[in-house]
Parts: sequence; C-alpha cells; structure tokens
Amino acid sequence: MRVFFIYEDPFDDAEVNLSFVDVPTQDQQKAFKRIEEAAGSGELWRAMYPDDRDRPYKLIKNKMACIDISALPHEPTVDTILPL
Repeated sequence: MRVFFIYEDPFDDAEVNLSFVDVPTQDQQKAFKRIEEAAGSGELWRAMYPDDRDRPYKLIKNKMACIDISALPHEPTVDTILPL
C-alpha cells in the first residue's frame, strides 16, 4: 500500500510537506497505523532525513491517503518501503 501523508515541516516555506512511503500490506487501516507509529517513534523521519538529527517534523494524522500498488511489482523500491 502506498501511503501519501502531509506533515508539518518548519524548513519548508509553506510549513507543510507531502511525501509517501510504501507499507507491505493491503489493509489501509494497518498502513495508516504503521505510518503513525513510525512518525511517533521518529523512524519515519530518520528514514526520510537521515542527516537531520533533530527531526522537528509532525505528522498531520487526518491528512493521509493511500493506493494499492500491489499490482505494480516494480513500483516499490528499497528507498520507499517502511517495513511492518
């Protein structure tokens, strides 16, 4: 499942940013929960910004959407997958 999410980004002129990550599940709720957990623990920000130790980013939980990319076998890459 590819999950698109919006997060508060104090370094962006608009102060918000859009990104996505692939979660190896076809369950939308499970994918959203995984994103929330990874954002809360800092895992998501470390994956996105490995050189930024402070990670002052905050997930906007009600601004997520997803699409099922399981039929597109070459779409996910190591850089986009967030393991369960």
